[in-house]
Amino acid sequence: MSDEILTVNESQAERKRYYWIDHARGIIMIFLVITEFLPAIISGGSDFGRFFLAHPDNERIVEYMNFFDIGAPVFIFIMGLLMPLSFSHRKERDGVKKAVRHMVIRYGIILILGFVVILIDQGEIIKMEGVILIIYWDVLPTLGLVGLIALPFLWLKPKFRALLATSMLVFYQFMLLYGGWREYAILSIHGGIFGTIFGFSAIMIYATCLGDVMLLNKEYTDKKKYQIYAIVGGIALIGGLLLWLVPGWYPNKRQVTLTYISISLGASILLSFIFIGIDKKFKKPIFILDSYGKFPFIIYAITIVIEFLIADIIGLEMNVLLFIVMVIIITAIAILLDDWGKSLKL
Repeated sequence: MSDEILTVNESQAERKRYYWIDHARGIIMIFLVITEFLPAIISGGSDFGRFFLAHPDNERIVEYMNFFDIGAPVFIFIMGLLMPLSFSHRKERDGVKKAVRHMVIRYGIILILGFVVILIDQGEIIKMEGVILIIYWDVLPTLGLVGLIALPFLWLKPKFRALLATSMLVFYQFMLLYGGWREYAILSIHGGIFGTIFGFSAIMIYATCLGDVMLLNKEYTDKKKYQIYAIVGGIALIGGLLLWLVPGWYPNKRQVTLTYISISLGASILLSFIFIGIDKKFKKPIFILDSYGKFPFIIYAITIVIEFLIADIIGLEMNVLLFIVMVIIITAIAILLDDWGKSLKL
């Protein structure tokens, strides 16, 4: 299952233009795999380790974010960046209905898999916290639902799409402040289902707008595209930092606040210029990075399931030896998927 990668019968010249996206996605995937299996004594053993390798202490209520907190938004951002390209190619090749069906099946499988893991882990999907009804939530349901929500937006013009995404974010922020949703978000994970619908989905939709500009637009020069890309990143990052000064508008990953999404969006865009520069210099796949970047859904799902089996089913505590073994196994799987991917269509 290659996520948004072009199929073998498509132009190789077109494919090479987007190595930087696979490499960026590869780095994210390697980072997520490492932190998923990293022993807690390393990831949370110091302030430095926690800033880069773990969420903050008391993550439910802290009024700041750290570097590790941008992991999920960056992953979602790159998913959204490639979504218009993937959908456009499938629509041209197979027609609209098959293209839509493919997207629904892809993200639907991720959503269902997420609920299966939650059900096995928790024994239930819904719980009561006092008088608040909470739907159990986690990363995989988030990744599935944002794709399903973003799909209908592809029929809208990018500017209108971005306006609607902004409206969603602002609405969610006001509901956190005045609608009692902050309590729900604190009791859930990733803001729960509301944080996904109005927060993470917004970053996915923003990314599809930039995907249209960067990957599908044939009127702008590359220089113009990169200027737009950088300006959006700068506005998002600076805007999020400035809004942080407003009481109650602090960035918090657990609550998926507006400032958290804005800062993460800006950081995702500006950090991606590192990979754009590398691509311009080398203009070819980078071993392992490319392999990890081509199949993030499969690799992440395998990683989550294996970690779940080790920690929750078998009950083993992660140590350095087990960490090394698991990273080697996941890396081997990524390389094999890259090799077999020539015949995979999903």
